[in-house]
Amino acid sequence: SITTHRPTRRQEPDGERESEVMSIEQRYTFFAQYYDPSAALVRVYQLVYYTDNAIEIFDMKNRRTFLKRMKFTEIALRDLFVGNTVTIHSRQFKVTEYGDRFTAERFAESSETAVALVLPAAIGAVPQLLKTFAHSGLIIAEVRMCEIPPQCPGYTQQHAGFAVAILLKAAAAISTVSQIAAASGGAFTAPESHEEAGMAAAMLFGERKPPLTAPVCQDSTLLLVRPHALKAGMLGDVLDLVTKSGFVIRTMSTFTVSLPNAEEFLEVYKGVIPEYREYVDELSSGVCFAAEVTYSPAPHESVRALRELAGAPDPEVARLLQKQSIRALFSQSKVKNCVHCTDLPEDGPLEVEYFFSTLA
Repeated sequence: SITTHRPTRRQEPDGERESEVMSIEQRYTFFAQYYDPSAALVRVYQLVYYTDNAIEIFDMKNRRTFLKRMKFTEIALRDLFVGNTVTIHSRQFKVTEYGDRFTAERFAESSETAVALVLPAAIGAVPQLLKTFAHSGLIIAEVRMCEIPPQCPGYTQQHAGFAVAILLKAAAAISTVSQIAAASGGAFTAPESHEEAGMAAAMLFGERKPPLTAPVCQDSTLLLVRPHALKAGMLGDVLDLVTKSGFVIRTMSTFTVSLPNAEEFLEVYKGVIPEYREYVDELSSGVCFAAEVTYSPAPHESVRALRELAGAPDPEVARLLQKQSIRALFSQSKVKNCVHCTDLPEDGPLEVEYFFSTLA
């Protein structure tokens, strides 16, 4: 669907001739669902994305405009693939299908699905693989540590045990991932056809996905990478720094946290820090990444060690005092400060349990 505005005429600088300038604007349409907690209903909307970074939302049931066209830079076109959830003014919309043929064809080309199956013996390579995927232009849509079913395309006997499945999106994603797999030294396998990749994605990330690797919840703490860092392709860089600093990942997964769950998880900060509402909105704004980590040199010091590695909550302070900390290196602002981690030893296992037991 291409909206073409009426040509406008302008006078050339030399005044000798006029030229017609055709302004062409593309619009992409999607159907999205929003769960309305006050009415306990799932509402269906049409979301329109314009190439000037504007959006518009229509209420399908009531046949009226829900949100007038406005600039909205918090989401990009690449975020609007089917299955993804985006947050617009504190409301979470899950993209369920493309709204017209033009949009479907555009995303068939630009959002091909690929799946990487990392062997249990190569889990230590996950940070570097995530960096390679991001640098190759692949969107890291989901990550899960779990047991890979033997019937899953790409499975080998070496996958027995707890492996890591990674869902990737991009134009020509399958061929790109296959090339990376060939150069990985056998760290992971990947289905090589569209049909097999779709089967693996449905099996590992669909409604009947296998359970996550269970957390230990002892001598450990929660590393939570915020949505803005995933959107910026920094997940691999963060995990690379964490593992090189002596931490071992025991279990990991991406999550889409609902607004009520974000409020519940961060409730301890309500009334304590002025940015509480902004932290809630950021955590629920898209896909985040959670991992249970243990500090190998001193497991009982895991909470303290991760807090020190994270740095001061205000990245400006971290850049002055802790220049090699996570927040000094990867933060955008005090709210978009890359990671969350607790400073209370008793809360480390509790936060791990919240994500990997309550939300999983």
